[in-house]
Amino acid sequence: MASKFAYRYRKPVSSVGVGVRGSATEADTSTPTITSGTGDPTSTEPNGSLYMKTDAAAASAALWMMIGGSWVEIDGS
Repeated sequence: MASKFAYRYRKPVSSVGVGVRGSATEADTSTPTITSGTGDPTSTEPNGSLYMKTDAAAASAALWMMIGGSWVEIDGS
C-alpha cells in the first residue's frame, strides 16, 4: 500500500521547476531553481540553480549546478 503522505502531497511537490528562496522578499531573478530534462542544460538561471539530467549515461553527468554564470557538472560518482 502506498504511503498516505506520498499520495496526499504528490501533486503539490511535483512541478516543472521549483524556486528556492532565501527569504520571502528575494527577487525572482536571483532565486535558484531546481529543474530536470534531457541533454545538457542551456537555460540561463541564477547562480546556485540545479539541473538533473534525466538521460545521463553516468553519475558524473547527471547533476549540474549554475556556478559563476556557467553550468558545471557535479561529479556524483
